[in-house]
Amino acid sequence: MLPHDETTTEIFAIWEYDSYEDYIEIENHVRSDKEHLQRIKNWYEENGGKEYVQKQYFVKARNEKIYSTIDTAMTKY
Repeated sequence: MLPHDETTTEIFAIWEYDSYEDYIEIENHVRSDKEHLQRIKNWYEENGGKEYVQKQYFVKARNEKIYSTIDTAMTKY
């Protein structure tokens, strides 16, 4: 977490996957999990609704692929 300004904190998370295909498979499982989706819906409802939460608390959300700057061939001994 990093301070954005006096009233806002930036929160970020990074996940690593073995491959892009693994990422897609996991994302598809998460997005098709009805119980998970219901928990998210309930959370939004308890906190004023999805649109309200996004307008009040999200400055921006991004989903980006990042690349290593390390030559992975050199990290294997």
